[in-house]
Amino acid sequence: MLIDTERGIVRLKVVYYGPAMSGKTTNLEKLASLEGLSMTKIDTAGERTLVFDFATKKVPLGKLNVSFALYTVPGQDIYRDMRLTVLKGVDGLVFVADSSAKRLEENKRFLELLRMDLPRVGKTYGQVPIVIQYNKMDLPDALDYYLLERELNVDRWSSVCASAIRGEGVRETFDLLEGLLLARLERLMG
Repeated sequence: MLIDTERGIVRLKVVYYGPAMSGKTTNLEKLASLEGLSMTKIDTAGERTLVFDFATKKVPLGKLNVSFALYTVPGQDIYRDMRLTVLKGVDGLVFVADSSAKRLEENKRFLELLRMDLPRVGKTYGQVPIVIQYNKMDLPDALDYYLLERELNVDRWSSVCASAIRGEGVRETFDLLEGLLLARLERLMG
């Protein structure tokens, strides 16, 4: 979090984190489309995130302008160092889980990676607000919400069911995290 009281600007960093092909980029693309944001993508030839995707959303808060820098991380294992680089300075996270049965163990592995990655970038797990999104709930092999909650959401984060490709649950996911971050900011500012 960067606070410039002279200029009335607060900058917050939000990272969409999760396994490869879970829908992180699709979330950011749909949010950008819904909110009229411009988006920067750095993809591989196969249109998978290479470094990160990026967009900025601005929200007024009293006399302040809050700017959310929105990033995705690459999910492929070979880009672990890049994930750590993107996580540096994170203020809030959206964990995008692929709801299909065959991806359950991979989602669990990425949640464990998140637990290990946050301290590596100077954050304490539990200190950073997180919203978990169960993406691809529209697909026939999607697991039941209550099973996903039991298996993945052991820390009882706020959660949202979504179909990012359809734009369902995308704004709701971000709105939940935005609310958590703005409430924290208001407490900090007194």
